Amino acid sequence: MMSRISFAIAALVAAVGFSTPAHAYFSVIQTGDVVPAGSFQAVIEPQIITTRYDGLGLNAKLDAGIDEASSVRGILGIGDKMDFELGAMYKYVPFPDTANQPAIGFEVGGLYAKTLDESEFSVRFNPFISKRFEAEIGDITPYAALPLGITFRDGKSLWPVQLALGSQLRLLNLPQLSFFGEFALNVHEAFGYISFAAAWQFDEVKMYR
Repeated sequence: MMSRISFAIAALVAAVGFSTPAHAYFSVIQTGDVVPAGSFQAVIEPQIITTRYDGLGLNAKLDAGIDEASSVRGILGIGDKMDFELGAMYKYVPFPDTANQPAIGFEVGGLYAKTLDESEFSVRFNPFISKRFEAEIGDITPYAALPLGITFRDGKSLWPVQLALGSQLRLLNLPQLSFFGEFALNVHEAFGYISFAAAWQFDEVKMYR
């Protein structure tokens, strides 16, 4: 009986430790700030994959505001181990950032990625929390997210999970421009990474002081 239990545990560890991770270059680059309705924001994000496999990626993202609590995002990415990825996400922040609470929201959507010899489709769900702080240089907004989902590739299903931490800096003298720094840890069937991003919002941005 004990030998069977030991074998089952060993098989589970092997499956988690040596399963091939998802290849789409997941990232968050989101806070509780919502692009206003009718406005747009462009994001450029270089990404370095640090664990499970090495790699470099470049993601371009376009956000469009729907209302005061929601927006949509289009994603186009390339990488040295990926021909391209295309995706779309819907963002909803039911609890905005106020003096008494952090912002709490989520993204949900899908990504299609084509690698050198196969393709994959991922359904994504990214719950996140963020809190804005005022500084002399601008607004600093640290955030945390637990990106997870299911990836379909080559007749198999993967369940990638990560823990992502990051921060946004929105410049006081040029509030249309903001910068992001983000890193993530692999929890299950995914990868760790470091990302940096610059975002430009095309319409006027109000910073309340």
